[in-house]
Amino acid sequence: MIIVQIILWVFFIYLALNVLYLLLFATAGLFRKPPAYNDLPEKKKIAVLIPAYKEDGVIVETAKAAASHSYPADYFDVFIIADQLKNDTLEAFAALPVRVIQVSFAQSTKAKSIKYTLQQIPDQDYDILMILDADNIMGKGCLEKINSAFQKGLHMVQLHRTAKNKNTSTAILDAASEEINNHIFRQGHRALGISSALIGSGMAFDFAQFKRLMLETDIENNPGEDREIYLEMLRQGYVCEYIDDALVYDEKVQSGQVLEKQRTRWLSAQLQYAVRFWIKEPLKTFSSNIHYFDYALQTLLLPRVMLLGVTLFIAVISILIYLMFRLSLSPDMVGWIIIFAGCIFSLGISLYKRISLAEFGKAMIGLPAIFISFVKALSRSRA
Repeated sequence: MIIVQIILWVFFIYLALNVLYLLLFATAGLFRKPPAYNDLPEKKKIAVLIPAYKEDGVIVETAKAAASHSYPADYFDVFIIADQLKNDTLEAFAALPVRVIQVSFAQSTKAKSIKYTLQQIPDQDYDILMILDADNIMGKGCLEKINSAFQKGLHMVQLHRTAKNKNTSTAILDAASEEINNHIFRQGHRALGISSALIGSGMAFDFAQFKRLMLETDIENNPGEDREIYLEMLRQGYVCEYIDDALVYDEKVQSGQVLEKQRTRWLSAQLQYAVRFWIKEPLKTFSSNIHYFDYALQTLLLPRVMLLGVTLFIAVISILIYLMFRLSLSPDMVGWIIIFAGCIFSLGISLYKRISLAEFGKAMIGLPAIFISFVKALSRSRA
C-alpha cells in the first residue's frame, strides 16, 4: 500500500507541475503587449522556400499565393523544392514567377531538400530565409512584418500559424491544439521574455546564419531539422520572436487515423529529445541559458489532450471511490479536482478567443476518439 501511495504521489506531483507550467505561461500570454512590426521603407531581400514532396494537389495554389504576396517583387523570390512532383505540376509552374528546384533522393526528407536548395543559392543574394509547408498560405503583410522584425535586429521569427480548414471534428481539435500551443509556448513565453517555440513552417531566419548551420549540422535524415537549428541558435544566445498578427494558414488534419500517425512521429521526436536533454546531455541542459533549459523542460510535458484526459479520469475515479466506499485516496480527490480544474482553466484562457462555441461543441464529440489515438501514438512512439 505504501508503494502504491508513493507512485500516486509521484504521478500527482508530475501532473501538478505540468499544469503549473501551462498556467504560468497561459496567464502571461493574456498580458503580452507585442511590439508593432509596421511596414518600413527599407527592405531586406527574402527567399521563400516551399519544400513539396508529392504535394501535387496543393502546391500550385500555394505557389500562386506566395508569388503574389504584397511585398516588392524585386525583394523576394519563391523557391519551390519539387521532390517527386508530376510533370503536369511542373509545367504549371512555368506560368508563375517562381523558381523551381527539382530534387530526388533515395530517401526523401525535408532537411535534404532544404540543404540542397541552399547550396544552389549564394549567401549574398538574400538577407532572410522563410520556410513554408506546401499547403501554407501567407496572410496579408507577412513578409512586411518579417522585414520589420529583422530590421530591428532579430535573427529568428515564428509567425502565427492558424487553421485554413475546420470542416471535421478532428480538424477543429487539431486547430484548437495549435492555438493553445500558440498562446502558451509562443505568446506566453514572449510575455515573460523567453524564446518562442518554432512550429516547423511559417518561420524565418537570418539567411546566411541558417545556411551555415544547415551545412555544418548533420541533420539530413532528421525529420525535425528546425529543432536542431533552433537549439543551436538558442545555445548561441539568439531568441525566437513570435508575431501574433502575422497569419499563416495551414491545412489541418481531417481524419483521426492521419492525426494518430502525425502524433506518433511527434511523440517519438519528443521522447528522443527528452532522452538527449535529461539522460545523455544533462550537463549541457543545466549549464545552458534559460531559453535552452525551458525548451528541454517542454520535452517532459504530456500532450495537452492526454493531460486533460488523465486528470479528468483520475478526478472522476477518486470521486467515485469516495462516494461508493467513503475511502479517500492519497492524494485525495480535492487535489485531483484542483489539478483538473487548473488544466481546464489554462487551456480555456488560451483558446476562448480562437474558437466558437459551435466549433467547440463539435470538437468535444470527437475528443474521446482523439484521446485514444494519442494513447495509441504514445504506445507506438519510440525513443
